[in-house]
Amino acid sequence: MNIASDARALVGRRTGVGVWTEKVMGGLARGGVAAVQLMASKPIRLEENERHPNLKIIPAPRWSVLGPVWLNTTVPRQLTALAADVWVGSLAILPNRCPVPAVAMVHDLTPRTHPARHTFANRIVFRLFLERSLKSARTVVAGSAATEAELLAAFPWVESKLERIGYGVDEWYSPAPPGDDGGAIRGRFAAGRRYLLHLGTIEPRKGISSLVAAWEQLQANLPDPPDLVIAGGQGWQTGPILDRIHASALVDRIHLPGYVSREDARALLRHAEVFALASEVEGFGLPLAEAVSCGTPSVATAIPALREAGGDAALFCPPHDPPALAAALAEALEPETAERLRQRARERAPKLRWNPVVEAWAELLERVVGG
Repeated sequence: MNIASDARALVGRRTGVGVWTEKVMGGLARGGVAAVQLMASKPIRLEENERHPNLKIIPAPRWSVLGPVWLNTTVPRQLTALAADVWVGSLAILPNRCPVPAVAMVHDLTPRTHPARHTFANRIVFRLFLERSLKSARTVVAGSAATEAELLAAFPWVESKLERIGYGVDEWYSPAPPGDDGGAIRGRFAAGRRYLLHLGTIEPRKGISSLVAAWEQLQANLPDPPDLVIAGGQGWQTGPILDRIHASALVDRIHLPGYVSREDARALLRHAEVFALASEVEGFGLPLAEAVSCGTPSVATAIPALREAGGDAALFCPPHDPPALAAALAEALEPETAERLRQRARERAPKLRWNPVVEAWAELLERVVGG
């Protein structure tokens, strides 16, 4: 089988969709299921450990071109030239005239359901091309139960070709080994102090301002509260969020390291007192699943996707509610509660792996190619 995939999420720094593309497409190639062609409108680069003879990068156009233009002009020609059997639209949007069967992977519908939380370009692309892509797709895949429900509510006719295949976490995300007390990572990122951790792109829908307000309440109510580390690259509309952080009377105990490497992310997750994800909307919440895999006590907002990711290994509270978030964080910091969450995380971690996800995609694509 010859699979071609939209790999634009691998341009630049890895975020959630980039991790999904790397793990699913790379897993299909390494498993010997198929040859996989990664295609993007801009150059992409794979780390040495991500490369495989069955995983090939198709050169990007020599001249810069907008993603939708590339998708509808270059991609159809390349699919024919490559003799591709199937196209995986990893960003949900498909070419207008796709010469091979196509699968639309929908991670979330937030450009449609929460347009104010997305750039103008994202909103326009979804408005113009999403429904047409869902209609032309041979199969539509939802990445979570929450996304599946949103798809059925917005496009009930998609039910006959809708499937759900979730996400995974690399086994590499694991609790700290014996002898690693976290002193080094605390010294680098939290001035040597204990810390709460947010990990993810800094943008409005992540609820970071609510998290800061909740953390400030902890500082007022607890005798020895941890610092706050907010790790992640800047997305869009970060100005008001950074203004809120710098306006805090406790700004010297808020640490903003920016985008961190995969190795530093794991170390930060392993040694956080609590991982916190205060998002108002998510398609899945991969950092929460990674925190659980590292055995870290976690607190998240009670939105469907995060409940699905965290299961019983996290505490949940309503979004946009700093007092409730502060109460949940305080509870997670209590030694008995923290140990209970760690135990639940250890039990849940084996269920959060990529292998079953890759196997489900291999089976699905075999069916799509087989007609």
